[in-house]
Amino acid sequence: MPGMTELGAPALAFRGVTAGYKGRTVLRDVDFGIAEGEFVSLIGPNGSGKSTLLKTATGLLKASEGKVEVFGREVSSLKPRQRASLIGVVPQKLDSPMAFTVGEIVMLGRNLRGRWTGLEGHDYDSVEKAMIYTNVFDLRERRFNELSAGEQQRTALAMALAQEPRIIMLDESIAHLDINHSQEVLRILMNINREERITVLLVSHDLNLAAQVAGRLMLVQHGRLVKNGSPEEVMQPELLSRVYDCELRVRRDPFSGNPVVSGALDELLRRPAVRKRLHIICGGGSGIELFRRLFIEGFELTSGVLNRLDSDAEAARALDIPCVLEQPFSAVGDEAFQQAAAMVSEADGVVIGPVPIGSGNLVNLRLAAEALDAGKPVWIASGLDKRDYTPGKEAAEMSDKLRKSGATEWKGIQELTAMLNRAWPESQH
Repeated sequence: MPGMTELGAPALAFRGVTAGYKGRTVLRDVDFGIAEGEFVSLIGPNGSGKSTLLKTATGLLKASEGKVEVFGREVSSLKPRQRASLIGVVPQKLDSPMAFTVGEIVMLGRNLRGRWTGLEGHDYDSVEKAMIYTNVFDLRERRFNELSAGEQQRTALAMALAQEPRIIMLDESIAHLDINHSQEVLRILMNINREERITVLLVSHDLNLAAQVAGRLMLVQHGRLVKNGSPEEVMQPELLSRVYDCELRVRRDPFSGNPVVSGALDELLRRPAVRKRLHIICGGGSGIELFRRLFIEGFELTSGVLNRLDSDAEAARALDIPCVLEQPFSAVGDEAFQQAAAMVSEADGVVIGPVPIGSGNLVNLRLAAEALDAGKPVWIASGLDKRDYTPGKEAAEMSDKLRKSGATEWKGIQELTAMLNRAWPESQH
C-alpha cells in the first residue's frame, strides 16, 4: 500500500523472534531479513519449526519475544485488510466445506482485501488475471471439491494471487503433487517472482528442488536458524548430515551447476553393482562427460594426473573420484606420476579422453603404456594428432605406438561404453 513501506525496509524481517504454543517454545531467537523480490526456500527436518515460522511471519501466531516486520511494518499492528494486501499464503491443502466453485474460491482472495460491500471492476480484473495465470480460468464454474489435487493447488495459488500481495508464502504446497503439477506451480512462482518482483518464501522438504528454484536457503533446526545463504553455502555435506542426522552427500550437477544431495542408500541404489575400475586420463573439461557416463554405468573411477583448478579436477572432486593432482600450470612431477602409476596398477583398464596434450602432461601417456605392458586394456580417444601441442608431435607418435601395442581407439562415448561392455560381459548384472 502507498506510504506503508519504510525506505529500504526488507520484505520480511525477524528480529530476535521467539514463538511457540501454550508455553512450548518452538522458535528461539530467530533473526533474518528477506529483501523484496527474493525467492527464498525454508528447509529443515520435520519438527524443526518451519510451519511455526510461517505462521509467525503471517501474524497467525504472535511472537513471545522480538518482532516480525513486513515491508517495515510490525505484522501484529496490521489490520486484516492491510495484511492481505501484503501477504498471500498458500497452505499445504485448501479445504472448502461448502460447494464453492473455483471462481468463488478465487474471489474470496480478493475479498480478503476488505471489499465485502461490493467488488469493483478492477477487482474482477484481478481475479480473472489470477485464474488465467494459474490456468484455472476454464475451471471457474467447476466445484472446488471435484477438482484433482493439482487443480486445487493451482486454485489456492490463484486465490493468493488475486489478493495482489507483495510476498507469497507457501507451506509445503507442492509436496503432495505429482511431478507435472509441481513443476507447473513452480514455473508460475518463478515467473511472478522474476516478472513482477513478488517475494516468495517457500517451505520445502525437497532439498534438491529448493536449491534449483531458490536464490537463498534458510536451514532451520530445533527452532533455530542454523545457516542462511546461497544454495552452495547451505548445502554442505557435513552441515546437512548433522542437521538431518543421517549421512548425506552433495555433488554438483554437471549440467545446471546446482548442488545435488543424495543419501548413502540413495547412491547405492542408484548405481549398478560395481564392476571394474577404470583410470581416466583427461584434462581441460574432457573428462566431465566420461566421469558422468561411466559413473552411471557403475564403474569405479580414478583419474590423474590433473592440475588443481582444472575443471576435470573439480568434477572429480564433486563426484568423489580419487584423483592425483599437480599444482596449477605446472608440469606433471615425478611424485604425482608415481601416485598415478599406483592407481593404474589397481585399475582394470585405462581410458584416455579427448584431452589436449602438451609438454606438461605428455607423461600421462606413459601411464597408458605401463598399463598395456601389464596386460591391461587401454581405450584412447581418436584424433589425438589434432590435440597434440608438443614439440615434434611427440604425443601423436606415442599415441600411434599405443595403438600398435594394443590400445583401442574410440570416437564417441556410446562407442566407448559398448566396447567396455564387450570387454567385460561377465561383469554385467
